Formats: sequence, structure tokens, C-alpha cells
Amino acid sequence: MNMKTLSSKTEKDIAEMAEEFGFSSKNEFISQAIKEKILELKKMKFFAISERIRKGLLKKGIKPKEFLKEFKS
Repeated sequence: MNMKTLSSKTEKDIAEMAEEFGFSSKNEFISQAIKEKILELKKMKFFAISERIRKGLLKKGIKPKEFLKEFKS
């Protein structure tokens, strides 16, 4: 998994956090941190797309509640 050399400060922070939060290894901590960051970025992407859709609907005069009623029918 060593894609890039980390700074000594980052390595120290990883070691401290891994120990403090009970991870079995630095690699387990790094893996979890990456998974959480990827999930966070996917959520950001989803909300950005949702916002573009919302703006597009409003531009066409469709209110969000009206749009959602169509799905309930």
C-alpha cells in the first residue's frame, strides 16, 4: 500500500492515533481513514449532483415537493 512516502510528522500522527483509538496496526488505521475519506468525498459528490438537479428543476418551474409527488404516485 506504500504509494508515497509520508512525512515524519504524518507517520508520528498516524502511530499516535492508531494507538490511541485502538487500531491493531498503522495499516489498519490508514485503511480505515482512507475508506472514511472516500465515503466523505462520495457524499460530497452526491450532494453536488443533487443540488444541480434541484437548480435545474427550479429553473424549469418544478418545485421539489411537486417533483417528489410524482414518485409517490
